[in-house]
Amino acid sequence: MLRILVINEVSPQIKNRTSIIFEKIVPILSKKNKIEIFWLSYDYKRNQKTTEPWYELLHVHEFKNAKDVIEKVNPSLIYVMPGFNPIDYAFLLTARFFKIPTFGWVDGAPVFARMENNRKKQLAEYYRRFFERRELDGNNSEFRGVSYFKKNLFFIRTMKAIGNSYKQIISELIENFRLSFNWKFKEEQKNTRFNCDLLLIENESTMDFSCNFGLSKKNMKLVGDPTYDLAFEERSKKSFDKKNGKLNVLFITVNFTSGQGKTEWSVSKQNRMIKELVTEYEKIKDKISLKIKIHPVSESYAVYKKILDTYKTDIQIFQYEDVFELIKESDVVLTSATSTAGLIALIMKKPIIVWNYFNVQGDLFIKEKIAMNCDEVSQIKDCLYNKKGFVQENELIINEFITKFCGTGNASQKIADAVNDLASKN
Repeated sequence: MLRILVINEVSPQIKNRTSIIFEKIVPILSKKNKIEIFWLSYDYKRNQKTTEPWYELLHVHEFKNAKDVIEKVNPSLIYVMPGFNPIDYAFLLTARFFKIPTFGWVDGAPVFARMENNRKKQLAEYYRRFFERRELDGNNSEFRGVSYFKKNLFFIRTMKAIGNSYKQIISELIENFRLSFNWKFKEEQKNTRFNCDLLLIENESTMDFSCNFGLSKKNMKLVGDPTYDLAFEERSKKSFDKKNGKLNVLFITVNFTSGQGKTEWSVSKQNRMIKELVTEYEKIKDKISLKIKIHPVSESYAVYKKILDTYKTDIQIFQYEDVFELIKESDVVLTSATSTAGLIALIMKKPIIVWNYFNVQGDLFIKEKIAMNCDEVSQIKDCLYNKKGFVQENELIINEFITKFCGTGNASQKIADAVNDLASKN
């Protein structure tokens, strides 16, 4: 029996990388083992009801600390996201206490390199997010800062439960707070602080980069990203012309609140961007159709809908729908920066236009010249008309980029094999 405790911000019904990983690997793991998944979310929303048979749903508010969860579940393996998130870190330390093997996904180099050098701007963004209200259930909401304190209280109780003194706890809290502003590790922490027994790595660039950020290279396994598996399958299929006669454009927003290098992003500027996009669309809507896909966790559907309703436009907006299907139905993808969804579109041979509205410095798509770049909304129309020529002229560069950063597919099988190896050694 293989019992896996999964720690994740949201429930499995909401698509993020962790939910995609387990949706893909559970059927593969089940071929060799009888498997039970215990899924603990910590977004402080009430868990959605589910009839899915492959996991049991838990929530952090049901427990005082990570030690209580582990004692109840008695897992063979524990999955966490390596990093300074108080909940994940609490479970990582408790797993070490019980000597339970851990594994986790390592986000790419751009995530580790995300911190803004301008400390005033960074602090201002933390302050804004701290007092930003987030939806809970129905009409209920709370400040994001309340969630921050709840998570750290859970961490404090966990540290105490596994035998740490208050001096040690305060030291850990201060160090994690420092690291949240500046990823500069003490020499003795570079390969140990956030290390799991198995670290799933997307590409070699991430492997080389993340060695200085509390992770050990000897524990890393290069697997690719299962998020892209379906995209690679679709890439090999023949494409067909759309029947509605219009160019189907999908605009994918980017989660700048978690960092995207140096940018000029703000909530007010993002709202202006959408207003400008709608205005431009109304000028050419006889030739294109437009859908907007917003981030499933960090953005508010109500805010976007309110803007669109003001213009009485026929633009459709999506949040929790399958981004793969939306990309598949599109002819071209418009976005404001490099993102996972953008990479999926690239693999699926969709032309990409980066509308660099927030002046993202060093954006990967623009830097590597694998997407069309426009600075003004008025330039989008010309990019749409030139999309085919751009893709043909840059086909070799695009293919090399995909191999370098996304691999060649079949990541789900590679991850399942690595997890089976970890389980068999313990």
